[in-house]
Amino acid sequence: MFKCPSIYYGRGSLDRLTTIKAERALIVTDKQLVQIGLAGEAEKRLKESGKETKVFDDVEPDPKDTTIDRCAQVAEEFKPDLIVGFGGGSSIDVAKATFFRYERPDVPLCDMSPMETYGLRSKSRLVAIPTTSGTGSEASLGCVITDSESGRKLSLACFELSPDIAILDPDMASKMPPRLRANTGIDVLAHAVESYICSMHNFFSDAPAVKSIQTVFKYLESSFKTADEEAIEKMHYAATYAGIAMTNSGLGLAHGIGHSIGAVFHTPHGAAVGFALPYAVEYCAETSKDRYVEILKMIGVEETKPENSAQKLSTMITELMTKIQLPTTIKGLGIKEDNFKKMIPKVAEFSESDVTAYTSPRNATLEDITKILEYMLKDKPIDF
Repeated sequence: MFKCPSIYYGRGSLDRLTTIKAERALIVTDKQLVQIGLAGEAEKRLKESGKETKVFDDVEPDPKDTTIDRCAQVAEEFKPDLIVGFGGGSSIDVAKATFFRYERPDVPLCDMSPMETYGLRSKSRLVAIPTTSGTGSEASLGCVITDSESGRKLSLACFELSPDIAILDPDMASKMPPRLRANTGIDVLAHAVESYICSMHNFFSDAPAVKSIQTVFKYLESSFKTADEEAIEKMHYAATYAGIAMTNSGLGLAHGIGHSIGAVFHTPHGAAVGFALPYAVEYCAETSKDRYVEILKMIGVEETKPENSAQKLSTMITELMTKIQLPTTIKGLGIKEDNFKKMIPKVAEFSESDVTAYTSPRNATLEDITKILEYMLKDKPIDF
């Protein structure tokens, strides 16, 4: 099965909200998007078409399970037949988790499984409108929620969690500051590369992954440096392409480690995953070297030998990160080296148990992940 939402795209496509049939719409967003008026643009269109609206704007970065509890309570009281995730990945993830809780309050979020069918959509449908260009949550079957007790990031997924409709309006992404374009853009690349090499990649997931990789290498730098309108638009679409790819294949160790660094040190998701990506690429050299050759050819690098392909791709990713001023060292991430060293066992434990690690093309043991983290601390290429 190939899973993908219905997609409206192009400048002005936010207007499509007026054509969606519903009576009561719950908008899940954050306070900043309310303050700058973007969330109001979505609410305005819903009201214009006769829908009653309610706004939940308490979404925070790395949203906690307690936030889901509050949003689900609002949903239960308001009884929407449409839930709209409006914002970055955090807002869309909260909307998805709330949708699940609203539809199936009898199933704990932590018990959600991609192998189960839950009969969602008896009460409502789900719409995702990204205002950033990175997480791909608008097209994915998963959400990432932080457990408030342990601090661990939980990667939750089921096929019914994929939104019914995704609206990709580049005008919504044009207000992103350069730093956010860099952080989210490198996340797109990580999604696409890991989807292309993961153990569950397939004919249908490969195509959007390829297009996303090509788009990132062509447009991310100009999106960051000059805010070029075409570049911003293409990166907005590339994020969704990568989301489609990972939904139909999986991810890998860069996300397992990135999630865990983010959970322990509160590092922005894109920066953490981007930092981990070159190391994950090198670690999977033996299992994925032929796939790396294919990726390199797709971005115009010819005649790379398989035995050199991991190092070449890793170097190109690091060079791109440098161009968009993203950190490539532990110190650059703003983490004290002594603190990182002390927390390696916890980061390794979190990484090994992250669901994304299970589709890595090379099975990473706790010992291997610990060693990778030690190499990160030393800024040393993976050689094992």
